Amino acid sequence: MVEPSLVCPLRIGIARTEVDESDATIADMRVALLRDGAVSFRPAWDDGLLDTLLQLCRAADFLPETIARVGERTYEGGDKAGRLLRFLLERPSFLLWAQAIAGCETLHHVTGLIGEMAPGTQQGLDWHDDLNDGGLRRLAVTVHLSDAPCEGGSFEIREKGSDRTLFRQDAQPAGTMTLFRIGPRLHHRVTPLTGGGPRRVFGGWLSR
Repeated sequence: MVEPSLVCPLRIGIARTEVDESDATIADMRVALLRDGAVSFRPAWDDGLLDTLLQLCRAADFLPETIARVGERTYEGGDKAGRLLRFLLERPSFLLWAQAIAGCETLHHVTGLIGEMAPGTQQGLDWHDDLNDGGLRRLAVTVHLSDAPCEGGSFEIREKGSDRTLFRQDAQPAGTMTLFRIGPRLHHRVTPLTGGGPRRVFGGWLSR
């Protein structure tokens, strides 16, 4: 079981995203991604940008969603914060950087939405692989956007058919980002909250 290591390899701004393209940084992150299935880091956000995302989330109505054979959550109605995050992430600088870390084909698109889970509910996501997209997804990305500490709500990755956890991530400060591998040999899940929260996360995919 591996806890995420936090570094600061990029700065996200409303006008541009700056990445650390050094061979050492890309190599370290590639090793973590291959070994653990995921790599987590805390970007630098331009002044006010993360607060804007949080304010958009606070003002949104979150609507119920049931994902067949996976679980339940709510998602951001209106998609204002989600749309802004997709705009920020779908920049060539970030996609090329993520592509170099993953060693995959050219990445072109970012999809995804902001979801919430609350304690005292049936909300949570059981083991699944995210391969319901026609084979275009190459990496998944999460950005934590919770206002309050959470208990439970852990994100976990394992190999299919194995009980050994490759990667486990509990609640993180707002702005923390995680890139993780998806594929036919990997499963991931989010356990239900037991207190605090709600757990609010942008969950998306980088696709070719």
